[in-house]
Amino acid sequence: MPSGRTITLLFAALLAVVGLYAIALKSSLFALEKVEVRGATPALSRQINAVVGPLRGRSLVGLNRAGVEQAILAIPEVRTAEVDRAFPNTLRVVVVREHPVAVLRRGREAWVIAASGKVVRPLRRGRGRDLPRVWVPASVAVSVGDQFADRGVRAAIRVLATLQSSKHSMSPTSVLAHNGDLTLTLGSSTELRFGDASEIALKLTVAEKILPDLPSASNGSIAYLDVSVPDRPVGGTELKSNQGR
Repeated sequence: MPSGRTITLLFAALLAVVGLYAIALKSSLFALEKVEVRGATPALSRQINAVVGPLRGRSLVGLNRAGVEQAILAIPEVRTAEVDRAFPNTLRVVVVREHPVAVLRRGREAWVIAASGKVVRPLRRGRGRDLPRVWVPASVAVSVGDQFADRGVRAAIRVLATLQSSKHSMSPTSVLAHNGDLTLTLGSSTELRFGDASEIALKLTVAEKILPDLPSASNGSIAYLDVSVPDRPVGGTELKSNQGR
């Protein structure tokens, strides 16, 4: 058993530590003065600084890191966030942004949608021309910051994300989901009829091998390739007036 003197010394040391912690919580010595943001665009950095701004002047010692990270994750464009204290006065924030994969279109309205399925932000007219369009009916609800629930759109996003992350050369301009089937528009007069979002890699590989040999569309027709059953692809041309019949 420790002696009474040892217990007294340990208790005194504990009180000293508690006292120092209490002083550090209230002292301006460790007050937050600077925020370093990594992995963000200038616009996103401004949003993060707006979130962290109310913490300036408070001590880093008592900072609730998990709470700050959750507040930053509430920004739709942020996929992951990590907060670290760099004493004496700096807070470091490292974020990974959502990866834009398409423009979600509902009539004249448009939003950027990420590979994760999250609606990232509204899009002004004329912007995002480098991203393919995914069309949804006017009745579909869209909420910034939420994961998009529509199964057809999520299927389209999976296909587009696979295209972006692979070496396939196809660049769809738009995707239409109808009754669970996807149709990708390639250029102005070629359709890739994809079927559902199963066997994505196989369907894309089959399409890439056949598309160069697909007959060119003539006036009033479209070129199409149907890979909905990838081991039995069908291609040809079809009059536009016959589409949907």
